Amino acid sequence: MPRPDTTRIAQVGKFGVVGIINTLIDFVGYNIFSGAGLSLVQANLLSTSIAMGFSFAANKKVVFQKHHGSVARQAALFIVITAFGLYILQTGTIKLLTDVWLAPLAFVLGVAHAFGISGHDQFIIKNGAKALGSVISLTWNYVMYKKVVFA
Repeated sequence: MPRPDTTRIAQVGKFGVVGIINTLIDFVGYNIFSGAGLSLVQANLLSTSIAMGFSFAANKKVVFQKHHGSVARQAALFIVITAFGLYILQTGTIKLLTDVWLAPLAFVLGVAHAFGISGHDQFIIKNGAKALGSVISLTWNYVMYKKVVFA
């Protein structure tokens, strides 16, 4: 039987891999939908909803390997917790960083310009905001999935 710290490290690693795939699904959808004319908030709500379906199945089967208990209860808790992480924490971060507190992304843009990266300001701003929101929501999700959804 593996040591508990080894098991935890493996679980975090699996969560990371699932999170990377899930985030790719989310970011691709976000860029497609925002490029198709939806607002950043609308694009985020749609892309995160699509990614949420994948995330539940992968986290249940691969990361937390929860094979017992009520799937309906797990799904309901997962949706509530993930929705809070995505729609409140992540979308709120995007709104904050693109409409209210512009300094962090202005700094990132300044660094990009200092390295000769120009002509991509809107892409850097919208994806910088999304990336920071993702870090916040992924941290929330891992803790809550482990402690509440798949406990």
